[in-house]
Amino acid sequence: MVRPRLFYVALLAAAAALIVTGSVFGQSNTVIDAILGEEVATAQSAAYLAMTSAGLVADDATPAVALRTAREEGWIGDRGDREPVTFGEYAYLMMRAHGVSGGLMYLIFPGPRYAAREFTYRGWSPERRAPGELVSGEFMVRVTGNMLEMVGGER
Repeated sequence: MVRPRLFYVALLAAAAALIVTGSVFGQSNTVIDAILGEEVATAQSAAYLAMTSAGLVADDATPAVALRTAREEGWIGDRGDREPVTFGEYAYLMMRAHGVSGGLMYLIFPGPRYAAREFTYRGWSPERRAPGELVSGEFMVRVTGNMLEMVGGER
């Protein structure tokens, strides 16, 4: 039989783990639902996922604020709000936002091409994709979760 005190400590630890896990994606449900519904992901959605998951903008910030922050950092260029985003561009944005260093080629030539290769190599992308391939919102949410799970959500 489990001692009552040990049981309550384990229960408290499990509750804390659920709260921490839930806070990783504490973004507004309406924004996440809109991103999940995008057949072709937009620059605004990519910036929102990258910037909020890295803690660079608040969870309640708008996608426009996240895109402006990414532009100010020089990570996404002068993209239109609704302009499509490629796998390589999203991988590069995520790696920069989270401060993740890549392999040798990424260190020499940092950019979307080698960021995409790094995402595939590290297993963050569930499938092999070309750096220039357009991605869906659902795909971005999935690879964001994979990356945060493996990196720990820390910059």
